[in-house]
Amino acid sequence: MDKLLTEYSVRQLMKQNKLTDNAQITLPRGTILTPSARSFLGEHQIKIEQGKSDVVETQRQVDAKNPWMNDIKVDYPSIDFNKINHFATPLISLQYCLRKQFLLVLTLLDQQKKDVDLEIVTDLVKFVNEIVTVDYDQIIANDDYSVLNLKLIELNLSEPNTLGIQMIQESLAETATILNAYILVQPNMAESTYCQTIVSWENMLQDWTKLMLEGGDGNAKFKRNR
Repeated sequence: MDKLLTEYSVRQLMKQNKLTDNAQITLPRGTILTPSARSFLGEHQIKIEQGKSDVVETQRQVDAKNPWMNDIKVDYPSIDFNKINHFATPLISLQYCLRKQFLLVLTLLDQQKKDVDLEIVTDLVKFVNEIVTVDYDQIIANDDYSVLNLKLIELNLSEPNTLGIQMIQESLAETATILNAYILVQPNMAESTYCQTIVSWENMLQDWTKLMLEGGDGNAKFKRNR
């Protein structure tokens, strides 16, 4: 006897988290799919297959939209616990703060269900890995750490996580506090290329999080304000 699969049945599968958007449903041979159920599956981009089993089989969409995000590495030095007081120095504290902050950004981007620009993220990773690994001698050499080519403002969130964005905003205050402590210890560093670069980077992050909370196209707004 033919089986009937209704829209109600499909909705129940989704409600039970057994079926998701962009997934697949395999129907037993002879199953009759009502027009409303077929339409509902089409709206949610769920692929329909015919199987040999006597039961309906579902496959959730679990593939990451941006699998390359799993290969990103933020440089993180080993901790020598025999020299634990070394990590109380303002520069080291600042770099750990910047690293933690950027991991919040990457976590937010990894949650997106749409494509994230690989080139833009790669440039951001390269930049952050540079500023979190330099030592004092490299800083006083006044090397260039320009943020001009970074395009963070063009990264729009398809799934804006308000809590995640606010956590990044909270990290801005923490970074400002530690940067100030660093400058108090090393006043001559205030005008260094390194410190000015961090200020520019933090301003960029602040502008980006504000735009994302507004829920608009950051790149479009950036162009209008130029």
